[in-house]
Amino acid sequence: MNETNRHSQPLIMVLIITIVLLIASQLDTEINIFGFETKKADLLSDLIQKKEVINDTLIEQLVNDSIVSNDSVRFNAIASLKGQSNIIDFKTDSSSALSYFFRSLNTTKKQKAKTRIAYFGDSMIEGDLITQDLRSAMQDDFGGYGVGFVPITSIVAGFRGSVIHSFNGWTTYNLIENPPANHVLGISGYGFVPNTIDPDDTSNTVIESWVKYTTVNKKHINKFYETKLLYGKSGDENNVIINGSRYSLKGENTVNQLVIPNQNSAQCIKATFQCKTPLDIFGFSMESDSGVFVDNFSFRGNSGMPITKVLQSVYSETHKCLEYDLIILEYGLNAVNSKVTDFSWYERGMNNVIKHIQASFPNTSILLISVGDKSYRKNGVYETDPSVPILVEAQKRMAKNNKIAFWSLYDAMGGNGSMVKWVEGDTILANKDYTHFNFRGAHKAGKLLFNKLMSEYKQFNDKNALSVVSFPEKEKQ
Repeated sequence: MNETNRHSQPLIMVLIITIVLLIASQLDTEINIFGFETKKADLLSDLIQKKEVINDTLIEQLVNDSIVSNDSVRFNAIASLKGQSNIIDFKTDSSSALSYFFRSLNTTKKQKAKTRIAYFGDSMIEGDLITQDLRSAMQDDFGGYGVGFVPITSIVAGFRGSVIHSFNGWTTYNLIENPPANHVLGISGYGFVPNTIDPDDTSNTVIESWVKYTTVNKKHINKFYETKLLYGKSGDENNVIINGSRYSLKGENTVNQLVIPNQNSAQCIKATFQCKTPLDIFGFSMESDSGVFVDNFSFRGNSGMPITKVLQSVYSETHKCLEYDLIILEYGLNAVNSKVTDFSWYERGMNNVIKHIQASFPNTSILLISVGDKSYRKNGVYETDPSVPILVEAQKRMAKNNKIAFWSLYDAMGGNGSMVKWVEGDTILANKDYTHFNFRGAHKAGKLLFNKLMSEYKQFNDKNALSVVSFPEKEKQ
């Protein structure tokens, strides 16, 4: 081999490989060789910037030319393509699925009244994420002081930023572990039992059961004006000492409440329980005499279906004490699985949940929020779990079948691939698990939800011309 051919061989090989790759990049195929899947080669991907711009006119043309005929559905389809997500009202009559909530807001705005939201969810809202931002925005517009309902113990007490929470000496039961037959779970899916004290025991060997809540220096939640304690059936042998004052815990109902007005407000509530017999304690609520309150009922690992284990009597009697105007259900994260393509089993289970909630909270609006985007790793790259959009459609059907309101958090985030952007964007909005929001992301989600609710609220008032609201006065407890 002469010197010239020896030096030209590498160049020839490079040219041949380049030509082969250019040809391969024009083939829209993926090849499976002995179980190894190849991807489409795109040699010029780093040199060519693809423009993916769809203007509003084109979006509306695409939707209007489609088979979509319902104006409401068409409007939401356009919004979804634009990276937005509007609340869909599936109530079939002339009223709104959120009318009870909106009328209560009108009353609260014009009179000294309360509007209350129960927000049920999984780990996406634990630590008061999303709910603390929704609460803050609501209280800015409609008034109110207080963090609302807080359980007795919590696995995320140190993480929560809306209240300083400490406790000791409790036995805890929950939805997953099933409580003994002689105990019931509260609205949060948890039940808390203080240690019993033997009055004849002079050795003081029993650990005292106590819980302490301290305000944080944030607007609307820096003072406790009114304290409510929710507890189960009790005779006259059980007592609680709250900030030095002793109260007897009596009650024949499944859920009873002790209301303590703090006339000069307080920045700390410490409750020590002195119980001679076992007693179910459900939690405290810190609030004012008017305004909007958002109660966070998070439960890590909960698909939503287990909440039917909470007795209807517990829900309904808690409702008599706290009077909810809107129930929000945000579940689905723990049902997501890349190998699942049919969520009919989940749909059936959650239909039962919604019916359970409707029976327990009559005349209360219900909003179902879809699962957000969630990414998984495929071939070394994070992308949307393929089961997520399938589950979102199933959740939309749940709302439609039960004639309640629906909001797609998945679409509000940006739809397919949005979680990757929330994790890897210039402003980091989610954690590296490509599943959960961080504080910034939760703040954004909470504000998105608030803005959508307020948009629907304005449309409701515009449609009904509610300058003066006629709303049945809530029964005083």
